[in-house]
Amino acid sequence: MSTKNKLPDFFINAFYESKFRDALFIVKASGSVIENEQARNNLIANVKELNLLGIKIILIYGGGLAIDKALKNRGIEIKKHQGRRITDAPTMKVIREVIGGDLSLSIYETMQRNNVKGSNFNAVPSDWLNVVLRPKEPIDFGFVGDIKGVNTRPIKRKLKITNFIASPCISISKDGHLCNINADTVATQLAAGLKADKLIFMSNVDGVKVGDKTALMVTAEEIPTLIKDGIVTDGMKVKIENCLEALNSGVKRIHLINGLRQDALHEEIFESAGSGTMVLRESERNNYINEIEVQKAIEREKINNSR
Repeated sequence: MSTKNKLPDFFINAFYESKFRDALFIVKASGSVIENEQARNNLIANVKELNLLGIKIILIYGGGLAIDKALKNRGIEIKKHQGRRITDAPTMKVIREVIGGDLSLSIYETMQRNNVKGSNFNAVPSDWLNVVLRPKEPIDFGFVGDIKGVNTRPIKRKLKITNFIASPCISISKDGHLCNINADTVATQLAAGLKADKLIFMSNVDGVKVGDKTALMVTAEEIPTLIKDGIVTDGMKVKIENCLEALNSGVKRIHLINGLRQDALHEEIFESAGSGTMVLRESERNNYINEIEVQKAIEREKINNSR
């Protein structure tokens, strides 16, 4: 790049400062990410990098594979209805031990290794969510909780003193029962209630597949058609429905990325075109495209400066 076209340092710094400073990201990581030591370590290392830029992060995680493995080892039947786990008393006991215990401690260890300061809970604090046990009819899901509201004040107080909070997808109902809650739902409700700048879903897939390719971008207006035409089904259908709910509640940007990729979170945030899918409103499309062009220019500048 010639001197004439060179991006000034103050412009680059201002771009990142305005884009990231004091932003709040809600990150949901699936069990496939958290249970994988390398992926978990990589995620927490990326979290540290974002924290240093002033980005606040709440990490919500599940542990489906580890729970299923523990249930099988103990001879406990795995019960599901339309992909949703039925959490009877023996299953809830295993969930307490697996994600409230083992995986929570694994997060703590990984934070320590990466020198990440923050709060690591073994359940979502009881004053954060208004949770009730799901009705027994038409399907008895057992100790599964439904979120009836988000109490933002205690969460915001906590975020004033720390940039990182991690919690598994279990919480306490109003009547004192420990509940299993779908991790996507917890993350979506928190993002919507807190008006998060980004909601990021990390799993073992790259994003929304349209045909044989991962879509770079999906708008809220396209989601009903994707569902109606059967382009997104099963777990991705649930996830994309949560995305629509979050967008309707004021969340600006939603990322669907593969958390097993090296530096997946870093690349999605800092590179012009990550490997995942961005979900946003049609009205935000042009803003997003313009940001991509600015980031491309910054990337070219970095390459030229390294020569």
